[in-house]
Amino acid sequence: MSWIKRNLYFVIGGLVALGLMGYGGFVLWTAYSNEGASAEEIIKQYGVLDELNKQNPHPGSTGKVDNVKAAKDQEGLLRVFIAKARGLFVTPPPIPSGEKVDDQKFSNQLLYTIAELNREAKAASVTLPENYAFTFASQRFLTQFDPGSIEPLAMHLGEIKTICDVLFAARINALEGIQREVVSAKDQNVSDYLTTQKTMVTPLGDLTPYRVVFRCFSAELAEVLSGLASSSHGYIVKTINVEPAAPIADPGVPSPGTVPALATPMPMTQAERYNMRYGPRNPGGPPPVAPVPVAAPPVSKPTVLLNERQLKVTLMIEVVKLKNPDEAAKPKPGAPAAAAGRSRNPAPAPAAPNQ
Repeated sequence: MSWIKRNLYFVIGGLVALGLMGYGGFVLWTAYSNEGASAEEIIKQYGVLDELNKQNPHPGSTGKVDNVKAAKDQEGLLRVFIAKARGLFVTPPPIPSGEKVDDQKFSNQLLYTIAELNREAKAASVTLPENYAFTFASQRFLTQFDPGSIEPLAMHLGEIKTICDVLFAARINALEGIQREVVSAKDQNVSDYLTTQKTMVTPLGDLTPYRVVFRCFSAELAEVLSGLASSSHGYIVKTINVEPAAPIADPGVPSPGTVPALATPMPMTQAERYNMRYGPRNPGGPPPVAPVPVAAPPVSKPTVLLNERQLKVTLMIEVVKLKNPDEAAKPKPGAPAAAAGRSRNPAPAPAAPNQ
C-alpha cells in the first residue's frame, strides 16, 4: 500500500492507459466487423453488376450496344416531335386577352361575347335555350369577381367560344347546354358546371374538361368531329354518347285531349243562295244531269331511301393547353417535383340554383 501511495500518479495513469487500450480494441473490433459487412455488400453488388453485364441487351456501353446513349437520343427525338406538335395544339386565346385583366374589362367582354355567340347561333340557324349565357349565367351581370378567378374565367370563355365556333360551323340543329368546371365561389347555376371533373395539370400541359350536349343528324355530327380534329387547337374527345332525340311537339297538331276548331264553311255563291230560297229557275225543264265522277289519276308516292331521326349527342371534350418548354422544365417554387396527375384545388361546391 505504501508503494501505491508513493506511486499514485503512476498507478492512475496505468489504469487510464489500460482503459484506453480496451476501448481502442473494441473500436478496432467494430471496424473490422463493419469492414467484413462492407466487403460482403461489395461482393453482392459485383454479382449484380456481373449479372447485368451478361444480360442481352446490355444496359451500358460495350462498344457495340450503348442503350444509355440510345435512350438519350430517343429523348431528343421526342423533344423535337413535341416542338413540332405544338403548332397543332395552339392554346385558345383567353377573352379578354392581355397580361392585365381587371373586373370591369372582363365584365364588358363577357357581355359582348355572349351577344356575339347568340348572333352566330341565329345566323347558323342553331336553336339555343332561352336567354342562354353559355355557362356564365352566374357571372353575366356581375361587376366584381372573386380574387384569382378572372384568369381561369377568361380562359374558359375563350375555350367555349372556340368550341361553339366548331358547332355553329357544322350547323347543328340545337345546342342544349355546355358544362365546365367550377372555379369561383360565385358559380351558383348548378346546370352550368361539372360535378367531379377538374383540370388535370401535367408537366407538359393542362387538360380542361367540358361536356357539350346538342341535337343534330349524323351528317352534322360528322362535321363536328371533323371540325374538332382539324382545328388548330388541341381537342380530345374522351367520350361520345349518341341517342335518339325526343320528338319535338308540332304546333300544328293538336295535343291529346284538346278539341279541334271547327272548319270555317266556304261562302255560297249568289246562284246557290237563289236556288236554296226560290228553287231552280227552270222547273219544267229536264232534270239536271248529275256529273259523272271521274277517277283521279293515281298519285305516285316518292320512294323513301333514308328516314333519319334527330340525334341527341353528348360529348366529353378536353382542351389541351401545352406549357412553354421553360415552364414545363422548371417547376414552380413550393410545388412538388412530380406534378403528373395533379388536379387543381377544387373550388367550393356550387350552391342551390337560382330561381
